[in-house]
Amino acid sequence: MNIRAEVWSPLQNTAVWLGAWLHGLEATDNLIDALTDLGGEGLTGVLRDIRQVAGGVLAGEEPVLRLVLSGPGEAPALRAGSAAAEAASRSGAGALVLRDADPLTSHILVPDSGGNWQWFVEEQPLPAPAWLSPGEADQLLTQATNEAARLVQASGYRSDALNSPRLTVGTLADFYDTPGLPSAAPVRAAKLFARADRVAAIVETVTGRMGDHRIDPELLALWRHIRAARMAGVAYSVREFGRLT
Repeated sequence: MNIRAEVWSPLQNTAVWLGAWLHGLEATDNLIDALTDLGGEGLTGVLRDIRQVAGGVLAGEEPVLRLVLSGPGEAPALRAGSAAAEAASRSGAGALVLRDADPLTSHILVPDSGGNWQWFVEEQPLPAPAWLSPGEADQLLTQATNEAARLVQASGYRSDALNSPRLTVGTLADFYDTPGLPSAAPVRAAKLFARADRVAAIVETVTGRMGDHRIDPELLALWRHIRAARMAGVAYSVREFGRLT
């Protein structure tokens, strides 16, 4: 199993960059450079369409753009059985959901492994997102991490390479941090993303780099909270961009 594919989401930063651009806080050239770094250059051909869809709904409390992630045991928060949900499940990378002037219509962009994107128009209500605040998402991730640590300790798990994970986590954390966020990204969201990156790096270190799977159940339970933190951070960022403009 590719652990990194489950705990890291370049779509997270793609969504934040798109949100900043839609609200006029980033230039198109900067956005295109970021999309290229993030592997989302396939979106460059539909930026005009994205702006046309989102241009009339930038105001309001609900963010114009949000991130949908899923993983083992957690279906994407899209309409069950829809083409968009099936594509997102196959992709494994997640999806971006754009609001429409029609409150019942959503536009769903799903990347595939080849760098291409599928655009779906959904004319039925989508499942309501959790709408966690950064503080709530951070608290849930912290609690889950502490509980996982407690379970690992209670299991009597020991490793002769205890120093190795720490070094590897530092290296992976640098990887997860790149290529960064737009300058307008809220500090609270950036901190939440950083915590998610740190926990993701720990999970990958122990299960992937060290090849030790004795505590997989304890660590893999963190995946859901990592994804929730990323989705909450994106929604908060895009909402805050709207308040800046």
